[in-house]
Amino acid sequence: MEPRNVQSDGQYDIEFDGDQLLYVDTVTNQTVQRLPEFAEQWIPDPELARDKFESLGTCEYNIPRAIKGENHPPEAIVSPTSIIYPKQEMELEVPNTLICFVTDFHPPTVTITWTRNGQMVDQSEVSQTQYYSNSDFSFCIFSYLDFTPQENDIYSCSVDHISLRAPLTKFLDVTTVPTDQQVVETAVCVAGVILGLIGVVTGLWFIMKANKSCQA
Repeated sequence: MEPRNVQSDGQYDIEFDGDQLLYVDTVTNQTVQRLPEFAEQWIPDPELARDKFESLGTCEYNIPRAIKGENHPPEAIVSPTSIIYPKQEMELEVPNTLICFVTDFHPPTVTITWTRNGQMVDQSEVSQTQYYSNSDFSFCIFSYLDFTPQENDIYSCSVDHISLRAPLTKFLDVTTVPTDQQVVETAVCVAGVILGLIGVVTGLWFIMKANKSCQA
């Protein structure tokens, strides 16, 4: 197993209950909060950048020695799984975000690409998170694509990983989004069924009332 440069490949973050709160950028040494909307309410400890150096330095020192002590065991190779879904309920012509969630892979290096109708999307529309650790020591990551649903558009998220012979690709077809006309037609059908049931119940009530009058 080829040793990694921990200082360049490593990541320092703080999580709570499985959710990442913040991480320290390994290039700028700036603390980045996972949820920017809370940035004004909570100021991270300025010592986190120093803690990052100390923690990654400890890993850089210990990992090669641990590998040597275990007689260079093979690195665990685990294939990822993925799912693609919209951030909000999709409506045609309404801006939204597609999310590609990739998880359960090891080692923590994947390449994620997006296509729209078979063509690579503009990378300015794409963003992704840091790698997150799972409880079983595998990893996960989120990739985001800003998009505006257009009828008949097909999007794909492809994941490439050392464990895969071919990229793992998932698709989302915008034709599954109901149009306004379909919504109206469905509403009319439902209303018709309800009115029909009301008519049946009303008819039965009059019949029962008429039978009681005859018996009297």
